[in-house]
Amino acid sequence: MAKNGLFKLLKELDRVAATTVFNGPKAAAERTVRELQQEGPSWSGKFSNSWQIESPVGGIGSSKGDGQPGEPRPIFTPAVTGPQVAKSVLTKDKVVFTISNFAEYAAEATDLVESAFIRPPGQPFPQTQLGRNKFREGDGGRQQPSYRGYVGGGNPDSESSATADLDWFASYVEGGKLDRAVKIEMDDLFKGLQ
Repeated sequence: MAKNGLFKLLKELDRVAATTVFNGPKAAAERTVRELQQEGPSWSGKFSNSWQIESPVGGIGSSKGDGQPGEPRPIFTPAVTGPQVAKSVLTKDKVVFTISNFAEYAAEATDLVESAFIRPPGQPFPQTQLGRNKFREGDGGRQQPSYRGYVGGGNPDSESSATADLDWFASYVEGGKLDRAVKIEMDDLFKGLQ
């Protein structure tokens, strides 16, 4: 009977450890992806739905984005066990989720590299409600090549537009929004433990 009680206690401690160490970073990663989806460009929705979260133990989230058109869909962290979390903490001294975007044009969409931008044929306006809400046009076409967020300044006989501000990604990461997302979720976790 004592062995059975000890086994149950160890199992419960395993569950508590996994919950405490894992849930704060898990919630912060999911919140960050939701915010990146809202901040970033959304013409067809493919970029918004190409985010993924990699766990500290190397698995890609079970609800990894599908890269398909449409409104942004939630992306969840992968499920891990208490022993996996414990091993990660022991070997890395922290639980870290990696957030990335697997769209082939992710560097252009995040304004990290210049490219030549044209509207998709037959799509004069964004296909997502999110994109339509953030849609802005420039005076004339955009200079080619340029960064995605630049509009106008090019050919006066053409059009240019964007569905996210220039440098939206850098602004999110360096402007404090990322830190705020992590702080909110970690604070919520610790409030729940009190």
